[in-house]
Amino acid sequence: MSAEVKNYADFGRLIRTERMKRGWTQIQLYMRVNELSKKEQAFCLDSIKCWEVGKSIPKIEAVLALSKVFKMPELIGIRVNIIELERKRNNDICAEI
Repeated sequence: MSAEVKNYADFGRLIRTERMKRGWTQIQLYMRVNELSKKEQAFCLDSIKCWEVGKSIPKIEAVLALSKVFKMPELIGIRVNIIELERKRNNDICAEI
């Protein structure tokens, strides 16, 4: 699965797919993740919208909670891989300039 998820948009599609498989609205996902988060509020509701369209990627605290809610511990590794790929892309772009 992680080989298929290479950027923010892919990660967002994965979150959306998992949410929809369970028949949850974004609000229901928000409530479930925040219940499991160690912080009082791991993120705001608009964050889910941004993640699902690929505008941003969840912070690690939210990914930990998402991995529990979805029973997908691999989400943590996927997020790490995406961050590494983004850094590599940015370094490659800077090297070209």
